[in-house]
Amino acid sequence: SKSKSGSSSAVAGVPGIGKTTMVQKIVNDWATGKIFQQFQFVFSFKFRDLNIIKDKVNLRVLILDQYTYFKNILGEVWKNPEGLLFIFDGLDEFKGGIDFADSQRETETQHMCPDPERRCEVSDIVYSLIQHKLLPGCSV
Repeated sequence: SKSKSGSSSAVAGVPGIGKTTMVQKIVNDWATGKIFQQFQFVFSFKFRDLNIIKDKVNLRVLILDQYTYFKNILGEVWKNPEGLLFIFDGLDEFKGGIDFADSQRETETQHMCPDPERRCEVSDIVYSLIQHKLLPGCSV
C-alpha cells in the first residue's frame, strides 16, 4: 500500500564531503528514471538562494521563482503531494535558522504554514514541509 505520510530525511557531514554533489546525483538519477520513480516532481532548493528572500512568501512563489514552467499546473500538482519530493541543500548556510528541537514551535500558530498559497517566513515553509503540516504526504 502507498504511504500517505511521506518521509523526511537529513544528510549531515563535514564541508566538502559531497552532500551537494549527492543532491545533484539524486536529481539527475530521478530525471533519468533510475531512482525514485514514485515521485512525479522533484523540487530542489539551495538555502544559499533562499537567504535572499527577506519578506514573507508562499510556496507557490518559491517554486515558480525557480521552476517558471509550472505556472499553469501548480494547482494540479498540489493535489497529489505523495508524488512530490522537496530537497533543501545547505541547511548550515541558512540565515533563517530552524530549530528542530524547539517543541514550542509545534504549538505556535504563527510558525505554522499549512497552505501552499499562504505567505509565511521561508523557515516556516521549510519546517511545515518537514513536519508534514504543509502538503502532507510529500517527502523532504
